[in-house]
Amino acid sequence: MIRTIATMAIAATAGLASGQTTFTSVLDGIQSGSGSAASGTATLTLNEAQTRLEIFLNITGLDFDGNQTPGTNADNITALHIHRAPAGSNGGVVFGFISPNHDLNGDLVIDPVAGTLFSAWDLTEGNNTTLAAELPNLFADGLYFNVHTVAFGGGEIRGQIVPAPATGAILAGAGFLAARRRRA
Repeated sequence: MIRTIATMAIAATAGLASGQTTFTSVLDGIQSGSGSAASGTATLTLNEAQTRLEIFLNITGLDFDGNQTPGTNADNITALHIHRAPAGSNGGVVFGFISPNHDLNGDLVIDPVAGTLFSAWDLTEGNNTTLAAELPNLFADGLYFNVHTVAFGGGEIRGQIVPAPATGAILAGAGFLAARRRRA
């Protein structure tokens, strides 16, 4: 755990040094109301010029291509998007990865075996909007991931996109855990 926090601290420090802004998301069935045990985590990095948002998403318990759990299609992902709305509310799609894909320049890479997705939302891409227009919503916690499946057409897991913890908070947490471990 300490190693993970230290790694996060180094990554956050690197992002701050280069002027990038990092966001995170934890996806689960509680936020979507499905009660699903599937889950996901995302790290999003906005470049210093605020013209590109790189997205890395890791999902467990769902199938990107239907081959991980043969014999059932209920857990197959049918759509995956970023929506605009505050936590607890539903909103429209602003950027899609699956059904539809709004990543127009070929950044989208899905590894169904690992359960990962990488994409980049560039300045002018989006669903009747653009990254440029959605930046205020991004900074105000007004965007969320929604993963739709065969079993849950309205969304099986969901996660609000929020700013990553500040480097100081991460380093303080790592120091606390290290001190606690030394005492134990």
